[in-house]
Amino acid sequence: MLTAVRKILGFQMTVAEWIGTAILLAVPYLLIGLIWSLTHTAALSGMNRAAAVVSFLGAVVSWPVLLFTNVCMS
Repeated sequence: MLTAVRKILGFQMTVAEWIGTAILLAVPYLLIGLIWSLTHTAALSGMNRAAAVVSFLGAVVSWPVLLFTNVCMS
């Protein structure tokens, strides 16, 4: 098992492959966050425009935390 871990950790990637991997991981994460934020907009109703935008973007990024807590992003 240790040799399998060493083989995986010894794999070399180019910068383009790292960027591609990051994009492949970020797209579903941000898409789920966007859907989460669009369906949970009750906390944004009493805010001014700038605060609502910042709170919405914060909810897109932190949707896993908001999934398990009852925190209002304000």
